[in-house]
Amino acid sequence: MGRLLRTGLPAALLMVCLLGTGPVAAKDVKVAISGGYEEIEAHENNDVMYVSLSELAEILGGTLDWEMIGHRVVYEQTDQRFTMIIGAPYFRLADSLFNLTYPIDFRDGKVFVPAQTFIPFLDRVVTQKITWNPDNETIRVDSDYFTVTDMGVSPKANGILIEIFLTRALNYELFVTEGNWVNVSIRDARLNRARIESRRNSRVMYTLKTHQVDNTGQVSFRLRRSIGTLTHKLVFNPPRIQISIADSDFQLDTTPKPVVGPDEKIDVIVIDPGHGGRDYGAVGQSGTKEKDVVLDISRELAKKIRKDKQFKVILTRDRDEYVSLDKRAKIANDAGADLFISIHANASPKRHVRGWNVFFLAPAKNDSARAVEQFENSFFLRELAEAENQDQDTETFTPGIDPVSDILNQMIMTEFQVESHDLAMMVDREFRRRLKHPARGVDQAGFFVLNKVFTPSVLVESAFISNKTEEKMLRRSDFQRDVAESIYQAIKRFKAKYELASKN
Repeated sequence: MGRLLRTGLPAALLMVCLLGTGPVAAKDVKVAISGGYEEIEAHENNDVMYVSLSELAEILGGTLDWEMIGHRVVYEQTDQRFTMIIGAPYFRLADSLFNLTYPIDFRDGKVFVPAQTFIPFLDRVVTQKITWNPDNETIRVDSDYFTVTDMGVSPKANGILIEIFLTRALNYELFVTEGNWVNVSIRDARLNRARIESRRNSRVMYTLKTHQVDNTGQVSFRLRRSIGTLTHKLVFNPPRIQISIADSDFQLDTTPKPVVGPDEKIDVIVIDPGHGGRDYGAVGQSGTKEKDVVLDISRELAKKIRKDKQFKVILTRDRDEYVSLDKRAKIANDAGADLFISIHANASPKRHVRGWNVFFLAPAKNDSARAVEQFENSFFLRELAEAENQDQDTETFTPGIDPVSDILNQMIMTEFQVESHDLAMMVDREFRRRLKHPARGVDQAGFFVLNKVFTPSVLVESAFISNKTEEKMLRRSDFQRDVAESIYQAIKRFKAKYELASKN
């Protein structure tokens, strides 16, 4: 984890930020959009209806990011940026300060906004009309808001037909990438991401993902079988992109084809002790540094793996030194890693929070995961900013990123997502058997340290160093051995499953 951040808020306001006030009635509200309805989480607080900004952002597009956990939140929609302070009614839009009357709310790891006063401001920046109707508790968006509205998957006698539905003819490109990924990049597109992703057919696809960057949208799906003859075209009435894949047995195959090493074995394990050197990670109340305890756990894990002699094990650092993001990835990729395991300790401004998490690489789905992602990425973001500032003094500085290039970069995280999720679940099961502190389960987030490693990978948050009890526990050798043993057993489970599958 990154260092614990100071909010600079008065104690009373901080309690409002973290806990909320007043009686609350949880419910869902509807979002009427593109001829259908989506539901998002909401609650009433002192007769004010609050709606989940996280879920609204998933439907409307844009990006929602933490700039500081429990303090500042930034929502970007089109070219406009909302900057909000949790627990305060004020926010900044562009260069102007506005008052929502009611404070931004934070409950159960999610950000909520008052619908009555926030939606009119949102209506100013989205490309279609958006309104709040308090009578039927519905957010209504102009029906033409999305230009890519839905997707269909139809098994046929000689293969499979995949259709992406449009509101009008749009230019697109289709390209196939390693791992049976089919990627459709659509210009001047606004994707109905929730609707499209709900159409994943598990019999023919491992994964279905959508990406939206400015006015470019991409629909990407990883197929379960190797791609033979593939054709595609734009048709009309209704407008849609048709993708035909010829294979008479395509829809009948449900057996995953797992990724194993080039020698058909899983035998090279890279262990990544988080942080190190000038990057302390999180620091506990008694001064325990995350970088020290995760190195101890990593060494214990390496010792167990080496003793078994089934694997070759490599540590990205074996002493207290700083290792850059690029170097960590290079160590793993140069070694031909079959698995990459990054070990950390969690932290929270709420000191009572306890437990362990196992993460795999995918876009964060909730604010709690997004907060962990923000912490873990914070040091690398500073490193990147310093590098960019240096580049500005040279002719090599190139501001801006092409939307398609940015989408392709995001796709790196999905190549081994199925296998990474499977490994995370195995670690989760082993933790539940051996560890006595609370389970927070498996989650997903976009960690920089995993995104450049081309192999199944997980990030383990072993305990909360910000909690006094768990800080002491992290220093104990018996706890470190239990964490290491759990991860080791999960590695063996993964090896047994995927090597066997590769032979069948």
